Amino acid sequence: MSLKSLSFCIILGITSFGYAQNVSAPKYRYQYKMVRLDSTYDAKIDPKLAKYVDKKRRQMEKQMQVVVARTEAELESFPPESPLSNFLTDLLLNEASEYIKDTAFDNLDLSMLNFGGIRTTMPAGNVTVGDIFNISPFDNYLTFIVLKGSELRKALEKFTDKFNAPYAGVTIIYQNNRPSQILVGGKPIDDSRLYKLVTLDFIADGGDHLIEDVQFERKETTTVTFRDFLIAELKAMTSRGEKVTGKKDGRASF
Repeated sequence: MSLKSLSFCIILGITSFGYAQNVSAPKYRYQYKMVRLDSTYDAKIDPKLAKYVDKKRRQMEKQMQVVVARTEAELESFPPESPLSNFLTDLLLNEASEYIKDTAFDNLDLSMLNFGGIRTTMPAGNVTVGDIFNISPFDNYLTFIVLKGSELRKALEKFTDKFNAPYAGVTIIYQNNRPSQILVGGKPIDDSRLYKLVTLDFIADGGDHLIEDVQFERKETTTVTFRDFLIAELKAMTSRGEKVTGKKDGRASF
């Protein structure tokens, strides 16, 4: 093969491409037109497309403005425990079993989220679907886990006052920034017992290193996102005339 010509150039996209020619092969040449990535085409908006996009935007805005709950005060999230993180993990622990058909996951022992997944506060007053998307913007799916007490202990003993997670069903007392006592359901962990945990697929897969290197006896991931779970449960609370409340209760104490 004889190399006759070869050129390559990118300026805001591919503008030209030369060729390598074999003496016995036909000649080929490819040409590309540069498309400017600026406001050149801003004035040439397809009216049908603009109408369609505007319709969808208005539909989405309407859905985001639907009120799903009401709070008496703003709920904040911060480690090692906070009003919002306690509310979310309590709700998950108490209601998540309804979102999986397997009755083996009834009577859950504990729940766990991650502070990084709670992106903002829950406002005082009306709480809308849009607020829930702001709090939980990620498509994290409810995941149910069975694990031995010894493996659960391994995960929780890694927690410190600076590295921990929101949880419910668990009380951890810290001394010198390390867990000195861990209680699940008000009792010390039984290393031989099987515990049932509900969390997120992100965490179960090692996210934020919360339960990585922990062996599971069983894991079931649902098709229900935490965000959809939260919206559904808040609507249910509202239909019962309940307001959202949250408070610190000493589940992480020093």
